[in-house]
Amino acid sequence: MATTIVQKHFHRLQISRALIFLKDNLDKKLTLAEIARASGASQYHFIRVFSAYTGETPFSFIARERTVQALQLLIERAEPIINISQAVGFDSSSSFNKAFKRITSYSPSEFRNLGKDLQESLIYSLSMTPKTKEKTMNFKMNLTPEIIKREKTVIYSSNATGGEFKDIAPLAWENFLKVLGTIKEDLSQSEFLGVGTMDKSDTKQVCNYKAALSVPTDSKISIPDLEKEEIPASKYAKFLLEGTYDNVWIAFEKAFEVITEGAYELADAPCLENYLNDPNVTPENELLTEILIPIK
Repeated sequence: MATTIVQKHFHRLQISRALIFLKDNLDKKLTLAEIARASGASQYHFIRVFSAYTGETPFSFIARERTVQALQLLIERAEPIINISQAVGFDSSSSFNKAFKRITSYSPSEFRNLGKDLQESLIYSLSMTPKTKEKTMNFKMNLTPEIIKREKTVIYSSNATGGEFKDIAPLAWENFLKVLGTIKEDLSQSEFLGVGTMDKSDTKQVCNYKAALSVPTDSKISIPDLEKEEIPASKYAKFLLEGTYDNVWIAFEKAFEVITEGAYELADAPCLENYLNDPNVTPENELLTEILIPIK
């Protein structure tokens, strides 16, 4: 079981590196060798792992992500379609139109004439990989939150920035887990937390993500290779996610929908995920994770 967990984390890490690289270079002509190199895997291994985790090839991913960017620009800018196609990395308007029609079932001009709700729905749907869509079908979380108060929490953490939650979180956990294996102190009273500072204008983006463990406020534990800080006391809307950690970012999306559509106001405190089980001994479908959104 432990080997499986390690392998899964390693594969997620490779995919995270690749996704960050792809999203940073969507306007460029990329080769499979360049993408695999960015992930840290061989080409043969990479293509198999990427397809298994996303449900598409790297080049299908690029075409879909470019199309999503084009959809957003078609809404935001009243520019000629050829300008939009060039802005998202297509060589010609004909190749852009062909890919756009194949992926969306609309021409660019037809999309511009759709109503706002249909436009937003299409963008949201195409923003997900096929595997992500699959995961949402098996998503288990009670969407009625419990309102709780957490006291001040002292944490030691490893930090990652520069991308979406689902892409950068594995990078933070990679560094954290390396340090964790060197810690000799008793951590039986510690919580294992993901700590995210969200951009409130776009809840899919995480400005800053930390993989962390808590220690008692009066503890003399010192972990030199991790950053020590305090999370202030705050009120939280708590949701309980059941199952794979792959669904954590989906859980945050659903939780934010509940918060923004309900009678809640976000507080100026980090969002938390509190991992309640040891994944080395708990079956994946029985994992429990608290999703905590700070509210006033």
